[in-house]
Amino acid sequence: MARLVEERVRGMKPKISVFIPVYRESEWLPKILDSLINEDVEKEVFVIIDEPSENSFHIAEKFRGEVRFILNGERIGKVNALNEAVKESSGSILLFLDADIEVPCNSQLLKKILKEMNDVDVLDVKKEVVKESLLSKMTYYEYVGFNVSGWSMAKLVKKSPGVNGAAFAVKRNVFDSLGGFRRVVSEDLDFATRASLNGYRFGYLEDVKVYCHVKSSWKDWIKQRRRWTVGAALWIREWWRALLKSYARKLHILIPLLFLLFPSSAILILNLYLPKLLAYNMISILFLFLAVKFNFMLPALLLTHLSLNFVENLSLTLLIFLTFTLPYYLFSRRLRLQFTFHEFLLYYFFYSLLSVLLTVIGMIEVFVLKKRTVPGWKT
Repeated sequence: MARLVEERVRGMKPKISVFIPVYRESEWLPKILDSLINEDVEKEVFVIIDEPSENSFHIAEKFRGEVRFILNGERIGKVNALNEAVKESSGSILLFLDADIEVPCNSQLLKKILKEMNDVDVLDVKKEVVKESLLSKMTYYEYVGFNVSGWSMAKLVKKSPGVNGAAFAVKRNVFDSLGGFRRVVSEDLDFATRASLNGYRFGYLEDVKVYCHVKSSWKDWIKQRRRWTVGAALWIREWWRALLKSYARKLHILIPLLFLLFPSSAILILNLYLPKLLAYNMISILFLFLAVKFNFMLPALLLTHLSLNFVENLSLTLLIFLTFTLPYYLFSRRLRLQFTFHEFLLYYFFYSLLSVLLTVIGMIEVFVLKKRTVPGWKT
């Protein structure tokens, strides 16, 4: 049973309504609220907390009169919490923020969103990961890929089948026309897809960014990524036909962006399908002939053969790595994000490969094992 802590502040109808869903508590919530309420914009801010902790009650009391808190004694799930909160709001623009982000002080985030929403229907906001650990330093470049994808789709296509749900805005009439969020694992992907297929315009806000705090342990990260990959696989299973039809003429844009999101997949694909170089094949045939004619040369020839194979694969791998390093570097500069070579090296050869592996597992779970949801996840 929900308990509404604050009544609506009397005054003019807000231009923008902000929604922050929380499960139990968030250590960054007070900073988010401070940044939002100090901005001189006609707004209303909703915080919806499932199973609030004692600290969450203290935060609700601290911001009484400035923020509307909806406290649910049980876990009703993010989708239900947001859909119900939207019904209580009145802003013409709806902004959804995760509880693990930071909004920079004096960033004028709300004003810039309101200005940008004059020309678009759905707006993704630039996100940068806070580098607090080795894991977060690698995750940073995953989010660079998210930003590149959002920026490119906004500039080149004007629509997008996906949005990063950590921070995005939508016009109320669009949200209402789509029936709000659906009860699916990847509600942000699903919402953006339906908006795209209905012809709504997509934009990307690059003038201001929010900072994201990612999972601090590998155990939590793997749990989150398993949810993401299963959710993405379920999304693909439901929408792939409609998306292929809608984006058939934009595959030359979408395919490179997919490789930027999963750069290490290029190594796996090329090693499986790239034909051997003609010179390498000729050398292999020569080795085989000599081995048959001169048995005493077999160990040396085999060692040489393996060495050439290793050098070829290593050269190919490094070439692919450098091919991806350049666009990541250039896009990072374009979007005013950091780029550090050794961090990207670790991201590419370890983090990205692990992400690809988890994605493959998610696909198998959904398409082969017929999985329909993530255990323990409340939509």
